[in-house]
Amino acid sequence: MRFRLLGPLRIEADGPPVRITAPKQRTILGLLLARAGHVVPTRSLVTEVWDRPPRSAVANLRTYLMQLRKQIPSVAERLTTSGAGYLLRVEPHELDLVQFEALAAHGRQALARRDLAAAGAAFASALELWDGTAAEDVPLGPTLREVVARLTTGYLGVVEQYAEIQLALGGHAAVAKHLREVLGQHPLHERLYGQLMVALYRGGDMAGALEAFAAARRVLADELGIDPGPELGRLQQAILRRDPSLLATEPPSPPGPPGRAIGGSAVPAGKAAEAVHPAGTGEPGGPGGRPRQLPRPPAVFVGRTAELALLRALGDDTGGPRVLALHGPGGVGKSALALTAAHAVADRFPDGQFYVDLQGATSGLTPLRPAEVLGRFLRALDVPAGEVPAGPAEAATRYQSLLADRRILVVLDNAADAAQVAPLLPAGPGCAALVTSRSALTTMDAVPIAVGLLEEEQARAMLAALAGPERVAAEPRAAAEIVRWCGNHPLALRIAGARLAGRPDWSLARFGERLGNRQRRLDELQVAELRVRSCFEVSYGLLSRTAKTLFRLLGVLEVPEVSVELAAALADVGPGPAEAALDELVEARLLEPAAEGRFRGHDLLRLFAAELAEAYDAPQEREQAVRRALNWYLGLCHQAHGLLQPHLGAGTAGDGSGVLLRDPAEAARWLDTELPCLVAAATQAARGEPEQARFVTELMRHVKAMAMKGGYWRELEAVARLAIEVARRDGDRAGEAVTLTSLGLLEWRSGQVEAARTLLRRALELRQELGDPGEEGLALHNLGWLSMQTGDLDAALAHMRAGLALLAGHERLGLVTHNVGEVLLRLGRAAEAAATFGRCLALRRADGDVYGESITLAALGRAHALLDQRVQALATLERALARCLETGNKEDQWEVLLSRSEILLRQGDPAGAEAALLPAVELSARIGDAYGEAACTRQLARARTVLGDPRATADARRAETLFADPRLRRDPVLERLVTSGYSADVRPAVCPATSVSA
Repeated sequence: MRFRLLGPLRIEADGPPVRITAPKQRTILGLLLARAGHVVPTRSLVTEVWDRPPRSAVANLRTYLMQLRKQIPSVAERLTTSGAGYLLRVEPHELDLVQFEALAAHGRQALARRDLAAAGAAFASALELWDGTAAEDVPLGPTLREVVARLTTGYLGVVEQYAEIQLALGGHAAVAKHLREVLGQHPLHERLYGQLMVALYRGGDMAGALEAFAAARRVLADELGIDPGPELGRLQQAILRRDPSLLATEPPSPPGPPGRAIGGSAVPAGKAAEAVHPAGTGEPGGPGGRPRQLPRPPAVFVGRTAELALLRALGDDTGGPRVLALHGPGGVGKSALALTAAHAVADRFPDGQFYVDLQGATSGLTPLRPAEVLGRFLRALDVPAGEVPAGPAEAATRYQSLLADRRILVVLDNAADAAQVAPLLPAGPGCAALVTSRSALTTMDAVPIAVGLLEEEQARAMLAALAGPERVAAEPRAAAEIVRWCGNHPLALRIAGARLAGRPDWSLARFGERLGNRQRRLDELQVAELRVRSCFEVSYGLLSRTAKTLFRLLGVLEVPEVSVELAAALADVGPGPAEAALDELVEARLLEPAAEGRFRGHDLLRLFAAELAEAYDAPQEREQAVRRALNWYLGLCHQAHGLLQPHLGAGTAGDGSGVLLRDPAEAARWLDTELPCLVAAATQAARGEPEQARFVTELMRHVKAMAMKGGYWRELEAVARLAIEVARRDGDRAGEAVTLTSLGLLEWRSGQVEAARTLLRRALELRQELGDPGEEGLALHNLGWLSMQTGDLDAALAHMRAGLALLAGHERLGLVTHNVGEVLLRLGRAAEAAATFGRCLALRRADGDVYGESITLAALGRAHALLDQRVQALATLERALARCLETGNKEDQWEVLLSRSEILLRQGDPAGAEAALLPAVELSARIGDAYGEAACTRQLARARTVLGDPRATADARRAETLFADPRLRRDPVLERLVTSGYSADVRPAVCPATSVSA
């Protein structure tokens, strides 16, 4: 039996290879194989499978293991369970990673004995075990990620050592062929280019060797914006002068770094090395083993005041931190911040400063091995090359011994993970370290510092510093647009500034227009060696296949945030694989957590994802993904609508969305969270074919009432404008009628009464043409509602009663009955209104209409208050408040609190009134209800006056200012209620205190 991890996870028995299809089971089996023969604690398996384990994690783990046992009986025989965890028994010859490490060790031992034939055979056998990247199809948790990193480092080390042996044995052509294949997968690995150049030169292909150098220079410039390292440059010069030592084929050195590396470049050991490293040059350092390796700090650096304050405490005499770890997405300036801070504190470390780019997030370039870095550092400390320990543990011990009594700063830039960094952290009390990485190195003993995007002012300052402050000052609006298109992303701003600096003939407005084109934006954000795409490609290239697919599809759906369940629908996978992929994207800093279970991507990353989707996913696949996402949204809207207004025919059962909204409160919270995404989805859907665009009119029906009562008027208007365009374009007359009603309400709110009346009349005409008496009755009611708002109360009653005649048994009977009561209140017939609201309440409760119940309870409470029925009023308002909170009805909630405060004031409880009014003022201001804010502030001044609170004067002035706005509409019923205690003349007017409906 054979177990394979050096490639896709496979189990080979007598028949064909067995593939584990479930991602979580692959993770579990992968970790058990990586720790074969050892007990893996249950908690370790849980941590590997789930970033945020559910409560049922252990039970789920047992289920997955039971399924593994059933699927692969041979595994069941070898898997044992104990109180400590799980153990998988595997013989060494059955597991490819154990074989690989054993063969690699045999090769190094043979090389130490100068037995090149045996070493070459062992290395060749080790490389033949690989069939792709390690654990290629396994979702990786923290432990497996470190295992894979170790295996990949080991693989490239064997490739290099095998190439050295073949070069020594004269197999130049075979080496060149093999290295070209490996460079196809790892095109940024400078060490391999050095070996390829030597192989080609020794094979008589000098032009090919120079072209290999040229290829390295092109790739490094395109991908990283850097030149080849100095060793590779010296090797090129040796080839150009036909240095005879390049043809020497002395055996390679015993184990240890097969070639010396600076900045990731290397050439073979032996005589070829001497050609480019004259004796005694050593590693970059300073006099007497005092390394001075810090690169120059960035010429332009803005902001980061808080982060720099923390970093400047590094190694101070007040007990400041000894290890600081910066983490954040690619391109946000972690390295620039680290170098700025390192230069600022360098004088605290008179014995030197180390710097190394660990290549942890460099596409195609393997992260540096700790042993290789230790070798560099030791040579910089004047340890002769021949005395640098070959073993990593021995090298680490020597390194720590040399640093024990020194004051040295170690800057470890671009780290891959904690395992890479740990051996390099100085233990000496006088030393300190700065580490940068994309993912947070949470298992490392360090103070973490998150580095994010720049603040808007900092971003403008950076653009000004690069493009010229006078140009930014001359075109402030265009500068703000450029900052917006760059998304406050430091790398994007650096590129934009560099492009503007290179084109003084451009106006900022012109460049902003170019950036405003979504299809061209990433093309515009590149200059010389700098490209935003390259920064993103590094992280994308390290993803698993599932995470890559999900990332691309996230670029297809133009919404600002996604949940786990939406991601699952988008990618057409289960919630488990979707969550694992999202976690991987967060780890790669291609997404950021927005809230519990929600994720957000930067605008530039979404553009990058959309480009990838267009390149790799067929149009039909992209279209189907969007359709799945839109259906997911509609399914949840259907659920929410069904919970809040079940009498309208919406269901509440599960709809395949993976989410079950349990009650009206949860439905209201879901809408609060998703509404910005729903508007974005509607904007995208409106551009599509009729089948896709229908989403907009369906969404309009579902969310209209919830958006109105939740105070989401801007969102409602955005959807309504889209919906009317779609309905008219696609000939959907019923959808047009629904939308005209909402547009009529919006026009009335903006003060355009006649425009509102025209729209509502057109809606009535459409309903009459469609021949639906019930909908016609609702349209008549809507005209009555507008008449009520304009003060024509007789016409309002006439329209509403005409509508009621057509609505017998209709699901909207409660709505129209309610608004009849509102008209009666305005007519001063409070007792009749209370009776009408009572009948309406019975209708709505019979329908299960909790949303409508919250509205009618609020109105009934006002009626009782106007009748001075204080006990009934308070009890009714208490029930109304509970329903408003449950359903997210913010519009009526502040009215309930205001009415309640009036009763409490009448009963001599000004403190209770103040307690009710404080949230009412805040809520009415938040939803943009000008009258509500003014009336609640005025009432607050009244309560505080009674309490003797000096703040009452300021409240009264604030209320006076708000009421002075000529656009403000007063609610005549509330004015009558709350101003009864005032002697001031109050001019009744109109206000949106009731509901209109389609």
